[in-house]
Amino acid sequence: MPSAKKYDLLVKNVRIVRPGKASVQKGDVAIADGKFARVGREIPAGEARKVVDGKGLLAFPGLVDPHMHCGIYSPLAEDAITESRAAAQGGVTSSLNYFRTGHYYLNKGGPYAKFFPEVLDISRDRFHVDYAYHLAPRRWTAGTSTRSRIS
Repeated sequence: MPSAKKYDLLVKNVRIVRPGKASVQKGDVAIADGKFARVGREIPAGEARKVVDGKGLLAFPGLVDPHMHCGIYSPLAEDAITESRAAAQGGVTSSLNYFRTGHYYLNKGGPYAKFFPEVLDISRDRFHVDYAYHLAPRRWTAGTSTRSRIS
């Protein structure tokens, strides 16, 4: 009985770009269950179901884009697909998307508690990468409680 393979995909022979490193490193990238499982040198090919030669190309395992804009110049339902696909092609695996009420972004105003569930509904199952949102603080006016700004 053959043993189960540790990785679904192994990309051999890539130049790995990592945060905090002064230069790229030659190595391999292993994927299991849709996630980066191992990054290193000489990962045995026999441990993967599929092996691909990276041909010395650059690999960016786990790059996070901390400030994306989806839904400004095109509807959010379209931008979530096209912008996240472009991000993924550039090595991004997670995006943190800026969002606020008002002009652009669905062209709606009001409290985030009423507005934001629609953003989440539109986003669901459209992004090609993991995603989250950060919301813009609204202008503070004297006498307005923090609670009324959020709810």
